[in-house]
Amino acid sequence: MRNASSFRQQAREALSGNWPTAIITTLVAGLLGGSLFVQQTGMNIVTTSQQTMQNQDIQYNLPDGGYGTNVLLGAAVFSGSLILIISLIQFLVGGFVSLGLIQFNMNLIDKKPVDFMDIFSKSDMFVKALFLRLRLTVFTFLWTLLFIIPGIIKSYSYSMSGFIMTENPEISSKEAMEVSMKMMSGNKWRLFCLQLSFIGWYILGAMACGIGIFFVQPYVNAAIAGFYDDVSRNPIEME
Repeated sequence: MRNASSFRQQAREALSGNWPTAIITTLVAGLLGGSLFVQQTGMNIVTTSQQTMQNQDIQYNLPDGGYGTNVLLGAAVFSGSLILIISLIQFLVGGFVSLGLIQFNMNLIDKKPVDFMDIFSKSDMFVKALFLRLRLTVFTFLWTLLFIIPGIIKSYSYSMSGFIMTENPEISSKEAMEVSMKMMSGNKWRLFCLQLSFIGWYILGAMACGIGIFFVQPYVNAAIAGFYDDVSRNPIEME
C-alpha cells in the first residue's frame, strides 16, 4: 500500500516542467472558488453569512458613538456584504471550475498535456457541478452540527466525489457521493496522513512571506490526484 512519501514523489515528477502552469492555474481556480474538495466554498459562505449577521448585530446593539462610529459600522456591514456576494459568485462558478481543476491535476498525474484552460473544460457541467457542491455543503454542514469530529470524518468520506464526477460525467451528485463513501472506506486515514505530511511545507511557505504557498498548493493538489488514482483502481461494489 502506497504511503504519503510515494504520493509526494509522484506529484513532484508530474509537476516537473509544469510548475509555472500549475501555479497560475491553481491560483486562478482558487480566485474563482475552485478547489479539489468542492464543498469548501460552500462552507465559506456559511461562515461569511454568520460574520455579516454579527456585524449587523453590533450595529444595532452598540451605543451611538456619533457620525464616525456609524460610518465605521456601515463600512463593516458593507464589506461583509460584499464578501458574501463574492462568495456566492464563487459558489456558483467554483463548482465546474473545481471539476476543471481536478481534470488538470489528473492530466498531470497521467502525464498528459496540461493547459490553463483545463479549469474551464467542465463548464458544460455547470448545473451538475452546482448540485454536487450544494449537496456536499449541506450534508457536511449537517454532520458538523452533530459534532465537529463526525463532520470532519464525513468530509473525508465525500472527498473523492468531485474526482468521480469528473471521470464519470453521466452520474448524479448523489451517486458520486455514494461511490466516494465506498471508495474512502478504509482510506480516510491515509488521506489525512497525506495532507498532514505537507504541514512542514505550509510552514515554510508561510515563512517566505506567504509566497511559498503558491508553490505548495499545486504540490498538494497533484499528490491528492495521485491518491485518487491509487484508490480508484480498487473495484467498488454498489448495493
